[in-house]
Amino acid sequence: MATLSIYVPDQEPFAVDLTGIEQLSVGRGPENDVVLDHTSLSGSHAVIQNNDGVYQVTDLGSTNGTFANGEQVTEITLSEGLQIAFGSVQAVFSEGAEAASEAPAADAGSPADAGGGESFAHGYAPAVADVSNVPVGFKNLSPIEKVEKKDTLGQIAMIVGVVAILAAVAVVALSAMMKAA
Repeated sequence: MATLSIYVPDQEPFAVDLTGIEQLSVGRGPENDVVLDHTSLSGSHAVIQNNDGVYQVTDLGSTNGTFANGEQVTEITLSEGLQIAFGSVQAVFSEGAEAASEAPAADAGSPADAGGGESFAHGYAPAVADVSNVPVGFKNLSPIEKVEKKDTLGQIAMIVGVVAILAAVAVVALSAMMKAA
């Protein structure tokens, strides 16, 4: 059973069964077969085709690109463990029955044997990180920076401090002007 495990940032991972499907469109737009609500995807981002059990991904000219094992591609044939990125949305292709929600093996994120890990790209097995839904080894290739939450209390304290300094300077300046007069 061919599956594509998809890891959308800040969402639960899920698997799409590709068995028996001739063509599957991926994108943010509602007309796609797999709709992924993430800003790094184009409306019509990519298409996955099944040619007699050989699956192929074709980028449809997306803004943030499609990547296979970290390298930008316009078209690529899927193989076991291939890591794909549709913008910032990560995916792993599997010809086995493992689903996205299943826990990976304990050593799945470590380098493979000294022979280079023939079954996995770059010597690493695809795995779900402990703290994130992004598989181990993926890099954020999106040009859109992640917005960090700001410390509101710290910002208020800083503003109060700046106002206090300005008030102190104003008092010193007013005092100097009164002495001069």
